[in-house]
Amino acid sequence: MGGSLVHTTLGQQIETIYTFVTPWRNTPWNEKERLEKDLREFQLSHPNIEYVRILVVGEIGAGKSSFINSINSAFQKRITTEALANATSSTSFTRTYRTYTIKSGESILPFVFNDVMGLESEESRGAHPEDIVKALQGFLKEGHKFNPASCVSVDDEGYKSNPTPQERTYCLVYVMAADKVSLMSSEVIKKMEYVRKKASEMG
Repeated sequence: MGGSLVHTTLGQQIETIYTFVTPWRNTPWNEKERLEKDLREFQLSHPNIEYVRILVVGEIGAGKSSFINSINSAFQKRITTEALANATSSTSFTRTYRTYTIKSGESILPFVFNDVMGLESEESRGAHPEDIVKALQGFLKEGHKFNPASCVSVDDEGYKSNPTPQERTYCLVYVMAADKVSLMSSEVIKKMEYVRKKASEMG
């Protein structure tokens, strides 16, 4: 399901709602247990990498922290709120670079999520795109405080020199609010495209 905004001659906005004839993707809902089992038993072949690092990026209020909580809740079989979220704030609730492990019972799964400050359309607000790129490359220390006015530099306390393969990001995830996709700022989209381009260059 999706929609688009139509502007009338009177300046009014009317949202047109439409549905797809067929699902845009097939989700194996009846294979939930098998999917969970595959993720729990996933094994990495690199001897120096214990887990896959997944970086979660998106606009402020898109639900990045809630997405991480949902994944953890699914494996914990209960509601968890490890990543604090605030959907009512007009600014990013996440202000530091933090790693979240995912548990299944007492076991820690072989992948972790990193949450970052949300993107905003205005300059000097929200996460700096270069900071997100540095996070992809493993140059941000745990707990690094984001500064919307300037990106991290080699002289900053939050900068990590010579990151190991374990500290690099191997999966970039964009979280977008489904009810606000058509309203997303072009500037935010440009920032997301820039990060994606840099991620692709990493190979």
